[in-house]
Amino acid sequence: MKLKVLSKILGSICVTAILASCASNGADSEAYQTPQNNYQLADISKLDPRQKADLYESIIAADLAFANGQYDLATSYYLSAARVSKSLDLIESAVLSAQNAGDQVAIIQAAEMWQVIEPRSADALSLKISALLALQNIDTAVSLTNDLIVLLSSPEDLAIQLDLIASEQSPAVANAYFSELANQYPESISILYARGAFFSRVAKLTKSPTAIMQQAFSQLDQALAIRADFIPAIELKTQLYYQARQDDKAEAMLRELHSDYPRSQPISQLLGQLLYDLKKYDLAKQHFGRWLKRNKKDEEARFYLAAAYFATGDYNLSLAEYQKLLGSEYKPQMVYFFCGNAASQTKQYAQAIACYDLVTDGPNLTRAKVELAKLYALDGNVSKALGTVRTAKFARNLDEQIQLINIELEILSQHVSKIEARQRLASALETHPDSLILLFKKIRIDELADKVEPLLELLNTASTKITDPERVQQFNLAASNFLRNNKHYQQAVDWLDEALKNDPENKDYLYSRALFKEPLGLFDEMIADFKYLLSLDPQNFNIKNALGYTLADVNQELDYASLLIEQAFQAMPDNAAVIDSKGWLAFRKGAFDIALRFLKLSFKMSPSADVATHIGEVYWATGDKKSAREFWLKAKTLDRDNYLLANTIKRFGVEL
Repeated sequence: MKLKVLSKILGSICVTAILASCASNGADSEAYQTPQNNYQLADISKLDPRQKADLYESIIAADLAFANGQYDLATSYYLSAARVSKSLDLIESAVLSAQNAGDQVAIIQAAEMWQVIEPRSADALSLKISALLALQNIDTAVSLTNDLIVLLSSPEDLAIQLDLIASEQSPAVANAYFSELANQYPESISILYARGAFFSRVAKLTKSPTAIMQQAFSQLDQALAIRADFIPAIELKTQLYYQARQDDKAEAMLRELHSDYPRSQPISQLLGQLLYDLKKYDLAKQHFGRWLKRNKKDEEARFYLAAAYFATGDYNLSLAEYQKLLGSEYKPQMVYFFCGNAASQTKQYAQAIACYDLVTDGPNLTRAKVELAKLYALDGNVSKALGTVRTAKFARNLDEQIQLINIELEILSQHVSKIEARQRLASALETHPDSLILLFKKIRIDELADKVEPLLELLNTASTKITDPERVQQFNLAASNFLRNNKHYQQAVDWLDEALKNDPENKDYLYSRALFKEPLGLFDEMIADFKYLLSLDPQNFNIKNALGYTLADVNQELDYASLLIEQAFQAMPDNAAVIDSKGWLAFRKGAFDIALRFLKLSFKMSPSADVATHIGEVYWATGDKKSAREFWLKAKTLDRDNYLLANTIKRFGVEL
C-alpha cells in the first residue's frame, strides 16, 4: 500500500535533502569546484589571497580525506572551511562526514554554524537536537525542542520534525525524550503523533508487537480526539490498520472522516487511495468520480481515477482522464507513460506514440522507449523502431541496456530477418555472456526449446561462463525452470541434482526440485524433500504450506497437513496459495462447500490455472459438471499447457 498525502522525510536525517531547501548564500557568493564536488561559497571577497588559498586547500584536503574514508580528518577540514566561507554546501559536507565518523559533537558544531547563517532554521535546530539525543543529553535536547515548538507554528510540520528526530535514536533514548515532552505538553497533537509513530517502529522490531502497537494506536487516538482531522495521525493510523490487515477498520475510519469533513482533500485522497490499494477499483472510481464533480482541479484525484479505470479495463475512460492531465505539472513523466499505455490498449497508436515520445526521464523511460519501438514496428517504420532502442544513452543500468537489446532482437527477428537477429544476438552475447535474457532469446530464435540435446549443450556451455555465486544460483534456477516449463521435467530435476552436489543445502534448489518432481509422479520424493527442507528451516511458512498441500494432494497424513496449512494461514492469511491449500484440504476431507469458498477466494485474489482446475474438480465431485467445465475452460484460457489441468481432465475423460 502506498499512502502519500504529506511530503514525509523518511529514514535517517538526510542533510542533503534538508539543505537543498535552504536559502542560497547570497548574490555575491562564489562557485568553487574540486575534482570531487562543486561548492557555493558565501562572499569571501574580504579574504586576502593567502587566506583564500588556505580555504581552497582545506576544501580539497577535506574532499580527498572523505574519498579515502578518513572521515574524522575530513570533518575537521570541512568545519574549518565552513567557518571561513559561511557555506551551507560545506556545512552539509561536514555533517555527512561527521555522520560517517560517528562524531555527534562535530554535527552540533555544524548545526550551530548553520544557525548563524539562518537563525530561524527549524532544520538546523532539529539537527542539533538529534545529535544531543545521540549523546544522551536528553535535558538539553528537550529544552531546545521548546524552541523548535515556538519556531514551527504548524502542528503538521512539528509532527514531522519530531518524528524525524526520534527515528534516528535508540528506542530507550527516544522513549525517554517523548516521555519528558509528554509531561510538558500532554495536549500536543504533534507530540502524540510522533510518539505514536515511534511506538509503531518499535513494534516492528519486537517479537511480541501487539502491546506496543496498542500504545501506538492509543497515542494516535488521543491526537485525533483533540483534532479529528489531523492528517499525519489519520495517515499513520490508516497505514497501521493496513499493515495489520485490518482493512475494514481503515476503510470504515476514512469513510466516517470523509463524511465529517467532505471538503478535506487529504482525507478524500486517503480514502480513494486505500480503495485503490485494496483493489476495490469500482469503489475507487465512484469515490474519485464524485469528488472530481466538485473539485475539477484536483489532479491527484484525476490521476487515480485514470489508474482505476485502467485497472478495470476501461481503457477509453482511462485515456480520457490521462489526456486531461497532459500539460499539467502533476507527475508529467508518469502521466505521459500511462497515457501511452491507455492509448495502446485502445489501439489509438498515434496518441500512444505522442505520449510515449514525451517521456524523457524517470523510472519509466526505458519502458516507454521499448513500447515506442514496438509501435513504430507495428506501423511498419522499422528503421525508426530500431533507432529508438539503439539510442542506449538513456539506459541507466545494465538491466535496461539488456531490455533494449532484447526488443531490438525481437524487431529484427519479426520485421527484418532471422539472420540479422542472430548476428546481433551473437554480438550481444559476446558483450554480455552471462545474460539470461539474451541466452533464452537465443534459444527462442534458434528454436531450441523442444530439442533437448542442443538445448542442454547450450545451457551447459553458458553455465561455464558464470563464476559469481549469486549469478550461478540465478542461472541454475532459471535454467531448470526453463526446462520444466518446456516439459523437460526429468532434465529439470537432473539439472538441480547437479547444482545440489556443489551446494547440498541450498533451499531454493531443494524447493524447486521438489516442485519439479510433481509432473513425474514422484510424490514420495516430493514429501521427503519438503520434510528435509522443513528440518533446515522450521519456521518457513511457505515450506509448511507446500508440504501440507502435497500431503493433502496425495491424501496422506491429513491431520499433519491440516496443522501445517493452518500455521501457514495464521502467518499469511492473505496469501492466495495458502488459501488454495486450505480449500484443497477441505476437498480431501469431503467438505465441498468450504472447499469452494476458499478456492474461489484464492482465485479471486490471484487467478491461476491451478486454482481454477481445483475448483473444477470440486464441482465435478458434487455433480455440477457444467460449472466444472466452465472453470476448466478458465484454466485453459490462463494456461493452455498447464500440467495439472491436463492431468485432471484426462483422469475424468473430459475434452475441452
